[in-house]
Amino acid sequence: MAHVTKRTTRSGEARYDVEWRLVDGKVRTKTFSRRKDAEAFRARMETHKADGDAIDPRRGRVTFGAYAETWIANRLVNGRPPTPMTKQGYSGLLKRNILPTFGALPLRAITADRVGVWHAKLLERNPDQAAKSYRLLRAILNTAVSERRLPRNPCTIKGAGTEHAPERPMLDTVTVLDLADAITPRLRALVILGAFVTLRPGELLGLRRCDVDLLKRQLHVRQQVHEIAGSGRIVIPHAKTAAGMRTLTIHEHAIPALTEHLASYAEPGAEGLLFTGPSGGALYRSRLSREWAKACRAVGIEGVRIHDLRHHAATITAYKTGVTTRELMARLGHRSDRAALRYQHATEERDREIASFIDEVIEAAEARRRERAESANVVVLDDHRQSPAG
Repeated sequence: MAHVTKRTTRSGEARYDVEWRLVDGKVRTKTFSRRKDAEAFRARMETHKADGDAIDPRRGRVTFGAYAETWIANRLVNGRPPTPMTKQGYSGLLKRNILPTFGALPLRAITADRVGVWHAKLLERNPDQAAKSYRLLRAILNTAVSERRLPRNPCTIKGAGTEHAPERPMLDTVTVLDLADAITPRLRALVILGAFVTLRPGELLGLRRCDVDLLKRQLHVRQQVHEIAGSGRIVIPHAKTAAGMRTLTIHEHAIPALTEHLASYAEPGAEGLLFTGPSGGALYRSRLSREWAKACRAVGIEGVRIHDLRHHAATITAYKTGVTTRELMARLGHRSDRAALRYQHATEERDREIASFIDEVIEAAEARRRERAESANVVVLDDHRQSPAG
């Protein structure tokens, strides 16, 4: 129980000490010059104690900016530090959207009202950024609560962390094949792998010769590449990530493209990069983005990202009758909090069936492309026949 004790200073002034015990057994005291302020504080501490939330107010004096910096440095995700790309994302959201409002405030000064005003302004400006920033703010303050720096998290807006972004455009297989033909030849195999073998862009850029086994029709996903501002190109091994490190069956239609690519564009040696820049060496995201944009313009489509190839691959894989959630997760390299959904549960035989189905999808798309070309030829011939004699 918290209680108030009156005492008199040497100068004869009255002081009121509020003494209370924390949940860890430590005793704290705060002094007030007026009894009513002391009683109000005592009542608040009693409420916190009843809720199991008694805290040490001094631990909430640290500024949010300083605390957030430490939070990022010590953050663990599933027992591991976040990737450099994730840390860069945290820092970007903080700098753009959170620190200008909360950076200089002590943790204990961040109230639900302040969070509400901040979120409303950000939501009006950029709904997608508002959801991401709110989730980050809530996560940081959750840690502050768990460390007894705050009695409770002031982020209480229902649904504020949920994004309502428009659904990404769905590429059809004919368009994917058109894009593979339109892009520079040294990236044709990248488009095919991205659209049908479900790799992330960073995983595609991290592939080496030793990761491709054409005889067994297997692709070993062992690492991915991130580009971090101020740090450059960083290779992140999938060494301890059960879902990320995986072996995938390559569909037959990709074999000729990969064979030609290995002979013409890949770096030499087992550790040589599979996809390289125009002058050899590493292929950077900026170059890939420029080449992708040119291919999209040539095909006549807009608003499609290189990452949408993976979405196409996941969608056509999910269409196959009998593909389980575990098998789809294994092919995509998705992690789960439950060990039962780790990638090992997908069998090699079932993965080969998925790859065979992808071949069927491509054959159907190629047939539609041939029909389109034949129809175009017929129209041209008819135009010539109907033209008047010269």
